[in-house]
Amino acid sequence: MRHYLSSNIDAQIGWHSDFYRYSPMYEPLRPLLDAFSESEEWPDINDFQRVLDAWPEPIMTLGGQTLKIVKQDGKPHTFAETYAPRIYQTGELQTRQGNWHDFFQYLTWFIFPKSKAVINSIHIPRAKERIEGGGDQGRRSPIENMLSLFDEGGVVIASSDESLLQLVRDFSWKELFWARRAELEGKLKCITFGHAMYEKGLMPYVGMTANAILLPVDEGFFDKGLSPQLQQVDESLADILTKGELYTQPKDLQPFPILGMPGWSSDNADESYYDNTHYFRPGRSRQTDRSA
Repeated sequence: MRHYLSSNIDAQIGWHSDFYRYSPMYEPLRPLLDAFSESEEWPDINDFQRVLDAWPEPIMTLGGQTLKIVKQDGKPHTFAETYAPRIYQTGELQTRQGNWHDFFQYLTWFIFPKSKAVINSIHIPRAKERIEGGGDQGRRSPIENMLSLFDEGGVVIASSDESLLQLVRDFSWKELFWARRAELEGKLKCITFGHAMYEKGLMPYVGMTANAILLPVDEGFFDKGLSPQLQQVDESLADILTKGELYTQPKDLQPFPILGMPGWSSDNADESYYDNTHYFRPGRSRQTDRSA
């Protein structure tokens, strides 16, 4: 199922190829953006497909189909024509022209091909049962809701320090982002996964909160380059989601105020920034450890 921001970002922010300069949250996308750096207008569907065709390895769905870019069609009439099944069964990723949401969806398949394919595949049997079973088509199962929330607005918090991950679980935001600020660069990394989160980053606002999966890593993770880091995260996520034990419902995802990350807001170099408890909320008590 596809979700859209209530504000019309496409109308307010036209195409510009240097959007990645807005925030460190775009770091995972930067290796892909050379292909669009000369574009003065919105790239079209053919441009997207050319980049996909030139990729060293085909991006595959777990239905065995090579990913391909197609224009969004009209209203689907059968289960196979709906968004996720169509990706799984044909590889066709429906994409709208001049649309930031769909552009970021397209890019995240390059960065997280394994985990995106797993998320897509898990949706299929549950959506089929719901849609063809005569029940409420809009009433998704808990795991469908969780996967949609993560696919749209997710981040991965990778850390080699268990005490930092515990601060995230405990909603101890000021201690994490301010008192232990100097430790974060070499021990904790926030990696943006969700395409809607990338879209929101074009017009950031206090209140932007991601749905996080916490990922313990060893110290060597932070000595790697960006590409090996992303590959490790992708493989780990695919394994976690395939096993289906840790993340099965929306509340298993950890709320994470991403603008607390050092440098992710121009205002957070000031300690008082973290005193805003409407954003940096104390949160719920978490009794269960949901780390990988």
